[in-house]
Amino acid sequence: MNLFVTLRPLAEVDERLMLRRRPGTFLAGEMLDWEAPTGGYLLQGCFATGAWAAAGVLQELAGGSG
Repeated sequence: MNLFVTLRPLAEVDERLMLRRRPGTFLAGEMLDWEAPTGGYLLQGCFATGAWAAAGVLQELAGGSG
């Protein structure tokens, strides 16, 4: 069985997974639109994007943008 995840266009987030229209709001996991057959790896995708977003949060809290 293939499971497809799709909710929000990736164009709406920056490289830190923060919403462009709502600074300070970060997305991860199923909140992103990665349109991929997850085939049982949805949790891995959620963990990976969660770590990515967490790094973005830390960068934002430190006052950095890039």
